[in-house]
Amino acid sequence: MTDLVFKGQNGQVLTNSLLVAEKFGKRHADVVRAIENSLTKGSESTNAKLRSSFLLSSYIDNKGEERPMYIMDRDGFSVIAMGFTGDKAMDFKVEFISAFNAMEKKLKELSAPQTYAEALRRLADEVEEKERTKALLEQKTEQLDESKEWYSIKRWAKEHNMNWRSINWRKMKALSYGLGYEIKKIFDANYGRVNIYHVNVFKTYFQ
Repeated sequence: MTDLVFKGQNGQVLTNSLLVAEKFGKRHADVVRAIENSLTKGSESTNAKLRSSFLLSSYIDNKGEERPMYIMDRDGFSVIAMGFTGDKAMDFKVEFISAFNAMEKKLKELSAPQTYAEALRRLADEVEEKERTKALLEQKTEQLDESKEWYSIKRWAKEHNMNWRSINWRKMKALSYGLGYEIKKIFDANYGRVNIYHVNVFKTYFQ
């Protein structure tokens, strides 16, 4: 059954117009014509999407002459097969779909980790990627907080034309706890992760 389909270079499951013509008992030229007609019947956007399911290729026939042939994915086959009728057409359609499913399952199994060590490596990579994504999201959130009501000492000093060294971070820390504000951290390109304080803490500091 799986000889009705094959694996493409990018790992996708494909078939071609020769296999379709042979299985459905049709002239290959008629299948090619049906494909080319289908690529012009819809709207421009529909045709553009459909064209991505077909690739024009070629083959050498029994006379040694080069002939056109189309390679297609599951969606391309489904579109063409809709126009095929006859007593056995439905059976052939189901056979092709089953072949697509079987090949996709096989490729998925082959891509699965083959050893326990490989599975652990993949899991570690996934965890690392999730942590990296989480850190980026937290960083963006923290930067958003800073732009609204939270300031680092250096940013506050810069916006108020002050020397940031004149602000006592220990007093800022004590005031934050006393006023019930947490001390957040953000990533600074120059200094790494730095503390940021709520605007009310700064206002209280300079009262």
